[in-house]
Amino acid sequence: EDMLALLVREDAYSAEASGNLASALNGAKICVGIGTTTEHNLVDWFSSMEISFTSVPVADSDEAYAKFIDGSCDALASGISALIAKKSQLDGDGSMNAVDIWITNTIGYTIFHSNTSGWSVLNLTIDQNYGVSSYLLAAHGEVTLVGTCITNCTGQSAIIYHTFVFSTESYNSGDIGFSNTCDDMPNLASWSGGFGAPGLECELDMTMFASTNLVYWWEYNITSFDDYEFAWSDWSYYVLWQSTAVTMHE
Repeated sequence: EDMLALLVREDAYSAEASGNLASALNGAKICVGIGTTTEHNLVDWFSSMEISFTSVPVADSDEAYAKFIDGSCDALASGISALIAKKSQLDGDGSMNAVDIWITNTIGYTIFHSNTSGWSVLNLTIDQNYGVSSYLLAAHGEVTLVGTCITNCTGQSAIIYHTFVFSTESYNSGDIGFSNTCDDMPNLASWSGGFGAPGLECELDMTMFASTNLVYWWEYNITSFDDYEFAWSDWSYYVLWQSTAVTMHE
């Protein structure tokens, strides 16, 4: 377990001016997995401080650090012990190209760390053309996290895995995130069936987000997650929707 904190680029927010406080990061662009517990915790905490931030979507921790290094985001969030180790690495290998980085105070949330791959995200977009009415009938996605024991394997499972299932067809499956946007009507409320209003040019965005969680591994004989290497499979998915022409009057 670890406490949530943020690693910050000095060229975005000065450590001295900020007092090394997360509360000074109003308006920051933060690399974080969309829909993750970490993002939710950040939203709650920033709201409690009456400040805001912008999420910069990342698919996994490797992409988060890559975007942090290239300046796509001002900060990223993780457990403070992991950030201390990462800061030491980045300071030593020259990845930051002479840009200083610093770590904020912890912000009151406890998270679990292991050497797992963090999360995997599938983003899908379907277009609704002008003069067409579309309706989402079903969506389904699956991805598997596989762990292979690499050390201290005596008495532990050689391979462990869990398949994450996301479906509109079962209330017991993972949640699928939906959002839509329509040309010239950015504030139009979500329409029945997921798409925007019939006849308008709209996009339906779907997000399936899988993240590691200890609750899935109770059936396996595991002494330490740090004895395993983890990898995500490719996603398998299908989406079914119907589209019909509508008469538009101008």
